[in-house]
Amino acid sequence: MQKKRISSILTLVLGLFSVATAPMISAQGTSTPEERARWAEIAHKLESNPLDDSVNKDGEWALNRLSEAHDIRVPLCPALLGEFNDVKYKYRHEITRQYMLASGAFLIENPTKAGDVAAMNVAALGSALKVYTAILQQKADAKWKPFDDLLKKQSQGKLDDALRKQCK
Repeated sequence: MQKKRISSILTLVLGLFSVATAPMISAQGTSTPEERARWAEIAHKLESNPLDDSVNKDGEWALNRLSEAHDIRVPLCPALLGEFNDVKYKYRHEITRQYMLASGAFLIENPTKAGDVAAMNVAALGSALKVYTAILQQKADAKWKPFDDLLKKQSQGKLDDALRKQCK
């Protein structure tokens, strides 16, 4: 059972980082300051407009480019990614993409906290919860129990501690 879950998580992560068939905008190994600023901007735009086609297109560009860049490394929390592994949830990709982009945005906006993986995960999950809430505003039937539980923990002020324990 554990091997199957790990395999599913790895498949999800690899799928998210796979290169789209569209031509790449840039093939350079390091990001430019302009790209890093754009990634952060896109991550914040997605928080309020996760279903907007134009913002989604930018989000896909940012995810692909972030995965190519060698100078921004996003340490992921496998336990948390397991929460995103529900293939039945229609907006799973948007949520997972946001977690990854928000992690990158945190590293870009807080370079002195690059080693604080726990703070990065707290910020990234907070951003993913904003995306989930924005999706629910447009699609009230898009409920997802793992994220409803996370929202409840957030409203109780227990999310940070729970996440820090889960993503050591």
